[in-house]
Amino acid sequence: DVTALDLETGKTAGAFFAAAATEDEIIPQLGVLSGEIVEKLFGVKTAARTTPAAPAVAPPAPYPPAGAASPLPAPAAAPALVSPAAAALQDPGKPWIPTSLNKISESGKIADELHGIVSGDSDSEGNSEVIAYGKKGIYLYRVSGTAILPKIRITEGLPTHILNIEAVDLDKDGAKEILATGIDGDNLRSSVWKKKGEVYEKIADRVPYYLVLLPDWRGKKVVAGQEAGSDTPFHGKLYEMSWDGKTLKARNPLPADTLRAPLSTGIFGLSSAKFGEEWNWVYTDENDHLRILDAAGTTAFKSSAKYGWSGDYFEWGIHVPRTGKTRYNIRKAARISVRADGVPLILVPMEEEGLLNLGSSSKTTRLVLLRWEGGEFVESAGTTKGDRAYSGADFLSPNGLRIGGKVVASVIDQPDGVLKGGVSRLLLFEVK
Repeated sequence: DVTALDLETGKTAGAFFAAAATEDEIIPQLGVLSGEIVEKLFGVKTAARTTPAAPAVAPPAPYPPAGAASPLPAPAAAPALVSPAAAALQDPGKPWIPTSLNKISESGKIADELHGIVSGDSDSEGNSEVIAYGKKGIYLYRVSGTAILPKIRITEGLPTHILNIEAVDLDKDGAKEILATGIDGDNLRSSVWKKKGEVYEKIADRVPYYLVLLPDWRGKKVVAGQEAGSDTPFHGKLYEMSWDGKTLKARNPLPADTLRAPLSTGIFGLSSAKFGEEWNWVYTDENDHLRILDAAGTTAFKSSAKYGWSGDYFEWGIHVPRTGKTRYNIRKAARISVRADGVPLILVPMEEEGLLNLGSSSKTTRLVLLRWEGGEFVESAGTTKGDRAYSGADFLSPNGLRIGGKVVASVIDQPDGVLKGGVSRLLLFEVK
């Protein structure tokens, strides 16, 4: 930051700013500063160029005769070198690449093993609501500035094992409802909760579909549902769900073929986004690989790294002697936001290399922000390796991610065990 003051009056003559994200950008940004100062204080516009030209070596100017006034040299034209970060700050509509997730706060301890989080409503003052959940409870928190403050907890009237939570405005009244999907034994059960003042009340129950929110399917938000299967927990066509004022009902079938891999293993881990001119499914498969599928469900890309770990699993099906029921690991769907230029950004936990996929909470993960580039997922930003297990994350901004936007994540500090209960926290990040 540079501020220029008028020596005679002491008033500000100009204020100037340029951003340098790394040490290598500092020197070019000095050129940006000097160019702005020259233009705004002296009225001389500088010539823009992308690389600094080597200065020509000129002979020294002769000294003026004794007693003559020394003319002030004309201001030198400074190269207008603008970093991507500075360009995005100057024009928020230009494409930008996020490079870091900076943790700015975290909540107190939560006495549960949290398996996911989703963003709720945001008010006019910039406060946001986040909805975290464990196996048996829902926790609502308010994000005010950098503070993460507890609001209410929901434990009654839920399925015995929560599998997924979504937040979407079903009745178009401007407030999001909570969609809770879970199982009671081998019975699939989803319910709808509506905000009444500062609490939530259940307004629909016994919806026999596993519910997920598709953030962008052919230009609109869609709640998709899938019924319970016979050989697998969830099987059959995906349906666009419709709110009739009392409950959610299946309406139009979606085009994805769920009779063949990878969607034959169920709806959990499913999201959607537009890549280029096509709307695609974004899917975390049963082996934790992140895939892009076309409208019919055919794989267009499969990652080599593993994503979507949540730390939770459930048992389902026929009890087999010695081995018991089949265990199914719950995979997290990637959360998707869109830059100003329409490019989707993918937020998802990433499993550390070399760790066994045992479906337990003992492993560690990182939180990563991916972008689609050159036919593959490229990591733009991520948390550093550590001992924490990220079990879920979501964007706070309802209108697409911008520089300085916030991301909230759930982390498991201590897994739920036989002797000790689980301990988790919520972490708040700023995207730079």
